[in-house]
Amino acid sequence: MRFTPKWQILNVRWPTWWQEGRQGEPSLPRPRALWAYAAVCGMDALLTGLVFLFDFHYDRVNIAMLYLIPVVVASAVYGLWPGVFAACLGLMSFDFFFVPPIFSYAVSDLRFLVSFAVFLVVAITTAGLASSMRRRAEEASQRARIAQTLFRMSRALTAAADERRVVETALEQVRELLHTHAYIALKRSSGYDLHALPGDEAAPVIDRQVLDWVLRHGDLASFGSKTHGQAAFLYVPIRAQDEVYGAFIVGEPGQFRLATRGEIFDILRAVANLVAIALSRIASEERARIADIAAESERVRTAILNSISHELRTPITAMLGASDALLDPGASLDPADRRELVLTLRNSALRMNRLVTNLIGMARIEGGMLVLNKRPTDLADVVRGALREVAELTADHPVRVRTPHPSPIVEVDETLFQQAVVNLLSNAAKYSPPAAPIDVTIAAREAEAALEVRDYGMGISDDELDRVFDKFYRGRRVDKIPGTGLGLAIVRAVVEAHGGQIDVERMHPGTLFRVRLAARPHPKEAENR
Repeated sequence: MRFTPKWQILNVRWPTWWQEGRQGEPSLPRPRALWAYAAVCGMDALLTGLVFLFDFHYDRVNIAMLYLIPVVVASAVYGLWPGVFAACLGLMSFDFFFVPPIFSYAVSDLRFLVSFAVFLVVAITTAGLASSMRRRAEEASQRARIAQTLFRMSRALTAAADERRVVETALEQVRELLHTHAYIALKRSSGYDLHALPGDEAAPVIDRQVLDWVLRHGDLASFGSKTHGQAAFLYVPIRAQDEVYGAFIVGEPGQFRLATRGEIFDILRAVANLVAIALSRIASEERARIADIAAESERVRTAILNSISHELRTPITAMLGASDALLDPGASLDPADRRELVLTLRNSALRMNRLVTNLIGMARIEGGMLVLNKRPTDLADVVRGALREVAELTADHPVRVRTPHPSPIVEVDETLFQQAVVNLLSNAAKYSPPAAPIDVTIAAREAEAALEVRDYGMGISDDELDRVFDKFYRGRRVDKIPGTGLGLAIVRAVVEAHGGQIDVERMHPGTLFRVRLAARPHPKEAENR
């Protein structure tokens, strides 16, 4: 980054009187200007030849009127000065070829001098009017082009989803409109970030003092402005309401043509306003997104604390009550009561063990520490082991198991996958009324093994089917049933870790969970191959 010194020599060419009077008159490029004057000479020569060809020697008034045609054409097509040149050239041609004595600039009758003066005044006036019409048409066309560009830009900025796209869109449109270098400095807590399009990456000679002043005050600075009136660039603040988001930096060092045209400031202010609105919208969306994340985090945190505290408090209370009864020396307990209290202690301990196992499993999954010890396993053995673990939970539910013979072999981490099946079975028992059956079906379909667990409980509504596997999600109708919302999330994570799939289907009544895994050939089949 280079910086301008506090003083600099400005090579400024003062405008002439006619430039001040006709600021809206566009100047022609040098090749086009030469072509314009050559075209005027051609039109004058052609007209003179045609007049000679059709023998108009004696109708000098009409001949003089014909020389207004090149004036009108030159003024309308090329501007004022080619039109004035056409008027002067037409007067000279008219005098030389058609005013006696011909082929001479001498005038035999001094009254022709009055005619020449009238012709010149009429021709220059006509040139002025024609060029004015041309200028108005060009200004209207330019305004239409600017309006169209701003409209396209507003649509693009509305669709822009991030700050980078907003900056790129704005710089592209400014470069297309003004045909000059453009940069955007976005305000940061530590200063600013300078952005440029490809081709403009070379470090511009930006005056940091001017830029800091613009970002601090939100006001414009350019050549001729009240503050920093010798700035080499146009510094236009990007400002919405009372907040300054950055600044446009437009132009080239040493060239001040943009700073002398008021409409350029209007265009840049309009573009800066659109950019400021887009940046304000993105900032608001970002703040809303962060607020949503914070609210969701708070909701999850509250749900975790509530679930875990409830899940821990219930078995602990039962264990304390049972242990107090067993330790009470004055209590007269028969063997059946004592066995009941011991079973209460055991079931409460198993419930706490499932909770802790689920929490540890989720922590391992979230932390990427899930290591699978896979080996070929009989799927029916996994189901039998899981049923033993949930025997107390399913005591009030007849469990109907259907399995083919032989049972399919899958390659899984038996301990981890059995925990997933335990979660499915405990989930089915928890949300089913007493005496409602639970169906466990094992099936083998070609190279795929399927395990289905169906309950006949309250079921899941259609709009919750996609969320039942989310962490800590609990259905709207199960708030009074204890749970952490982790069981099904762990099941899906375990199944997917084994390369399988799980889906849920609403039944009438109840719910069906279906797990599909790749099946391995049965040992006997493998031996026969």
